[in-house]
This record gives sequence, C-alpha cells and structure tokens, in this order.
Amino acid sequence: MSTPEPEPTMSPTPKPISLVGITGLTGSAALASLLSAPAPFAVTAFSRRAAPATSHTPGTTYRNVVGELAPTPAHVGTAGGIFVSCLGTTRADVGGVEKQRAIDLDMNRDLAQQARKDGAETMMLVSTEGANSSSWFAYPKMKGELEDAVKEMGFGRTIILRPGMLLYDGDRHVKRTSESIYVSMIKGLRAVGVPTTSLAVDAEDVGAAIAQLAMHPPPEGVTQLRNAELIKLASEFRAAQNKARQA
Repeated sequence: MSTPEPEPTMSPTPKPISLVGITGLTGSAALASLLSAPAPFAVTAFSRRAAPATSHTPGTTYRNVVGELAPTPAHVGTAGGIFVSCLGTTRADVGGVEKQRAIDLDMNRDLAQQARKDGAETMMLVSTEGANSSSWFAYPKMKGELEDAVKEMGFGRTIILRPGMLLYDGDRHVKRTSESIYVSMIKGLRAVGVPTTSLAVDAEDVGAAIAQLAMHPPPEGVTQLRNAELIKLASEFRAAQNKARQA
C-alpha cells in the first residue's frame, strides 16, 4: 500500500499595507521592520523621492510609489488592508506653522480619507504625546485635530501611537540642534541608569511596534499606545524575529 503524499503547505496570504512618511525617523524604521517581519506583507510605500532599495522577508512584496502626495493620489489604500501614516514635519523645516499644518494635519487627513475610501480597514497613525485639539499650542493642537478626524472616518480599527521624544543613532538628514542636544541628554541619563521611558522612545522601537501591531492587531475600535506600550511591542516583535530565524 503506497504512502499518501503530504498535503502541500500553503503560504499565508501577504497582508496589504500602505505606508506614508518613509523618509522620516519612524517611517524608515517602520518600513525596515515590516520588510523584515516574520510574516508576509504586501507593502506599498508612498514617497516624494525614491527610497533606498532594501531586502525583505521571503513572501513579502515591496513597491515604492514615487510622486507628490498633494493633490492626494487616487489610490493609497487596499481593500481590507492597513494604512500607516508616519508623515510629519516641523515648522522650521517647512517655514512656518501654516505650512506645517498643511502637511501634519491637512495632507495626513486627506490621505487617510482616501485610504478609507479605497477600503482600508485599519488605520495606524503616528501622533505625539500631548496631542490635544483644544491646546493653545500649534503642534499638539494640529496633532489632536488629526487624531479626532481619523477616529471619525469609519475604520474598523484605529491605532494611534503617541511616542514622546524620538531617540535615534547617528545624524538626521536635517540638522536640528536643539533636538540633538535633548536626545544626547536623554541618552546620557539612560546610560547611568535613570529611567527615561516616560520621556522618550527609540524611533526603531516605534517602527518595530508598528510591525508587531500589523502582525497582531488589537481589537476593533480605537487603541492609543504610549512609550511603555510601544517598547513592549517592539520587544515582542524582536523575539518573534529571533524565533523565526532559529526555526
């Protein structure tokens, strides 16, 4: 009697993910983590300039759509997929609060609306600690207004990441002296054992947390995550990566 052949193993279908803001700290970290995740994704990254070529996990696909994000592209989301926005700038970089608002609030809002129109079911938004639409200060106010807007768009799942100061290694593409001084101070405190979780989080941890959330999304509705939760998710993601490498 012949032995029946084993059933072929079916690879999981890659989960579609659209990502904007890939040239910034959290966006580049998110892209790297998504492409190296121990789960297949179909990643489409939108950017004004071409992103550097990068390797990715077998089963994962990657496409970089290069072009302006205003006016909003016709298709930025995928039916049943995840839309991730790491898009943001600073007043100094663009030359004023109104120009910053046009990107951080208006462009972000328009892209999210288009993604929902395209059928995306999950929205991940990198916001900031202290975002508040009632704030007297321009930056937390615009971030708070954006949070309020995406909550009303009808996504099945809205995940808002609220990191504090972003820590990073090396130099940024755009020099920001005051930011560099603060980052160095936080790193110095961390080096001598002073807890800094409430103040800052590594940009790479935010990117890893985004990939972990893509693999294991929270329940439907609105979820807000801060530094400690992002660090925990990043740790879980790296543990999953290590387990996959050893398998």
